[in-house]
Amino acid sequence: MFDIHSHIIYHIDGGSHDLEESLELIRQDVEQGAHAIIATPHYYVQYPTDPARIRAKLATIEEANASALDVRLYAGNEVLWFDSMTERLQSGEILTLADSHYTLIEFYPEESYQTILRAIRNVRNAGYRPIIAHAERFKAIQEHGLAEVRDLGAYVQLSTEPLSHKGLSGLFDRETKFIQKALRNQEADFLGTDMHRVDRRPPVLRDAIDWIERNLDRDYADAVLQGNAEAILRDEEIY
Repeated sequence: MFDIHSHIIYHIDGGSHDLEESLELIRQDVEQGAHAIIATPHYYVQYPTDPARIRAKLATIEEANASALDVRLYAGNEVLWFDSMTERLQSGEILTLADSHYTLIEFYPEESYQTILRAIRNVRNAGYRPIIAHAERFKAIQEHGLAEVRDLGAYVQLSTEPLSHKGLSGLFDRETKFIQKALRNQEADFLGTDMHRVDRRPPVLRDAIDWIERNLDRDYADAVLQGNAEAILRDEEIY
């Protein structure tokens, strides 16, 4: 699997504490089936992250992991939407995914549907390809579905962890049902663990891979697990 959403870079955001934890998160991800990972530290308008610092720390992680695990690592940001986001993308202050035109965007959980639609239009009009991070978490998208945001040109990333919480009630139950429906309807494009730390939100993906391989059309399963993410590296539109 190609994991496009992670917080494996230490001392940047609320993710990994140190280099050793970064390496342990990567090891766990690889053991469960990841072959490539995009590091996406948070970018908030009030707390911007420095692209040069992200790249330098990722290079340190790659050097430390050089002979240990067979995995490809790439840089990016997960951006909490704000009105001048496109200007900061264009100036290079925000990292796109693997230096492509794809950008990973999140919203406040209770963000209005109209704001989400406006964000997609703005990012598209600026020449970038928005990916909605962990789309299953947003109330407005749960209520309105994914058809309209996809028609506007947004791509959809779903989280792997809820597919490992089958049979539970509450938050994960709702998210699991949303994710399963989106995948069965072929309305998702990418997967991500959104891993942060070993003791809090570690990578959980093996059950998700198994569920996808059992329940989905083979070509679509291959696309959502790997192929679509490879298109990010080529900076190509998926559809």
